[in-house]
Amino acid sequence: MDKSQINELLDKLAAGSFTAVEERQALNYIHKFNSDGPTGLKDEDFAKAELDMWQVIDRKSRPYHFKLFKRFAAAAAIILIFGGGFYFHNRKNSDSAKLVSYTKDIPAGKDGATLTLGNGKKIVISEASVGMLVDDPDINIIKTADGMIVYKVKPSGRTVTAYNTLETSNGEQSKIILPDNSKVFLNAGSSLSYPASFSYLTERRVELSGEAYFEISKDKKHPFIVRTRNQDVKVLGTHFNINSYSNEHTTKTTLLEGSVLIDNKYVLKPGELAINDNGKLDVMPADIDLELAWKNNDFYFRETAMERVMKQIERWYDIKVEYADPRLKSISINGLISRSKSLSIVLERLGAAGQMRFKINGRNVTALPR
Repeated sequence: MDKSQINELLDKLAAGSFTAVEERQALNYIHKFNSDGPTGLKDEDFAKAELDMWQVIDRKSRPYHFKLFKRFAAAAAIILIFGGGFYFHNRKNSDSAKLVSYTKDIPAGKDGATLTLGNGKKIVISEASVGMLVDDPDINIIKTADGMIVYKVKPSGRTVTAYNTLETSNGEQSKIILPDNSKVFLNAGSSLSYPASFSYLTERRVELSGEAYFEISKDKKHPFIVRTRNQDVKVLGTHFNINSYSNEHTTKTTLLEGSVLIDNKYVLKPGELAINDNGKLDVMPADIDLELAWKNNDFYFRETAMERVMKQIERWYDIKVEYADPRLKSISINGLISRSKSLSIVLERLGAAGQMRFKINGRNVTALPR
């Protein structure tokens, strides 16, 4: 994005005439500053300008806030043009300090999971060394250097019926290559149960609780079926995401490519989102960036109620949220921020967008009116 494009975008934001696409561009623009490099702005100017931008995107600000933000953008444009890095400041100004109070910050979640084998043996993936986890006559299970769990089926000729379970706690995420070479990315607070081998099975059936993104290897003779608490999704080879947490009342299926059959009733097309609410299925165009934000290591919210926002925050940071005023739960939030940031930084952004503040006490967080 060059200077003219930045200025055009800023003018639209200031006038309140921006589209959903332009809103996403602005959010991405802020997002790119979360790395290393100089901006030429003072800390207090940068922090104020950034908060102003979030408030405008959230439709809670006015055009006069943009004086500082244009300085922020001009500095950013120079950095973009000359190929420098980006800079994320620690906020020390009084405005931002009021939004979050804590004695000890909480880091972002990380890769990790617990693998439970068919014989009941448990393997804590984060504590296991890279290399062979299981070596038996039928399968090998390997941990790669980037933490992925890989199944290698041996041609033993025997039928393996045991089920394995990969489970992430709150604050963990994991990825696995199943015995049929399908890839699964597991979000925090989720579990996936699957056969240790799909050999000699007519169906490749797995069970999911929580959220996962699937890249299924093609095999027309052996359909892949994902069972959740209220639906079955049948596929042959495709990429899709399923969100089915027990503390959410709906199950959401987002299709990126290929096709899937939901409960043997509806064929989902690429770019569609199916929302299953206790058996009632609604299908609509999907916001792929929104539904897949977690896989891209982002939080992304569009007109999302604070209560739903904080459920994601709870799972990723392994915290418990309470509300000093129940009305805070319904505040609508727009925003984009990396999931690699510490909890205080994420809450600061939410506080700016939602006109609220937070108190961190251990792993308990209280949301309060500003």
